[in-house]
Amino acid sequence: MLLARLTVDHSHGDRPVFLFCGQTAITNQAATRYLARNHERLSRTYRTGSFVLLLKVVNSQAYGPDVVELVADVTRAARAPLPSAPRPSALQ
Repeated sequence: MLLARLTVDHSHGDRPVFLFCGQTAITNQAATRYLARNHERLSRTYRTGSFVLLLKVVNSQAYGPDVVELVADVTRAARAPLPSAPRPSALQ
């Protein structure tokens, strides 16, 4: 599942948007709980910037949305510009 904080130009205010993107309701709930438990650490680490984290729910059948692991911080990859597509060669 993905947990992301998206920010915009600060001239529009400092209200971030949080995106929880999982395949089931349990994964979305797990991401929400992860954010609630770790919001202070995430604030210190990312300050007012955006972040994108890949999370994993551990044994949701036994623990529900309560046990979540951080798999990877994919912020840099998510914010990188897309590679430019090769231009089609001119028709002759």
